[in-house]
Amino acid sequence: MMSTGPDGGPGSGSNTGSGSGSTGGSHDLYPLAAGDTWTFDVTAVGAGSVCAPGTYMQSVVSANPVGGRDAFQMTNFCTGVSGTYDYSKPGGDEIDFYYSDSWLVLVDPTLMDGHSWTYFNTSYTWKRETSVTVPAGTYTDCWTAQQNVSYTAYLTYCRDVGLVRSYSSDLTGAGWDAQLASSQLH
Repeated sequence: MMSTGPDGGPGSGSNTGSGSGSTGGSHDLYPLAAGDTWTFDVTAVGAGSVCAPGTYMQSVVSANPVGGRDAFQMTNFCTGVSGTYDYSKPGGDEIDFYYSDSWLVLVDPTLMDGHSWTYFNTSYTWKRETSVTVPAGTYTDCWTAQQNVSYTAYLTYCRDVGLVRSYSSDLTGAGWDAQLASSQLH
């Protein structure tokens, strides 16, 4: 499972988990703007994985065109995944990830329980969440992208905040649980 950070478009204000999950502005499922930061508390699951336990920041460090599109360059909270990665917001809630000279749909804009889409060599299925609680607070209007594999892996996004949880536990029981501790969005 690719544990990516950003998935959104320009948001406004700051959100630290006030409980409403809303800061005004565009109400994107995954707001992205240069300077946005998310801090995650990462814990090991089982024997752990490439994401080491601790508190780590993910941030949008720049906004430069890539692959013929406007794109955002973002770091990853996972310590085993270094560098910056390119994300694009082509419209609505869709977020695409640039990989090997192609744009792949990371966050499918068809927010409907049970809707599935292909990403890399796997697929995800949306599940509506009425309320999600992480260290940053409790959020409403959230969606979990459940990876369609024989182990447990998912990404949860909440409107006006973006990624609030990344969880993966492989067939041996090893993995990570990264939960949003705070965010600073522009």
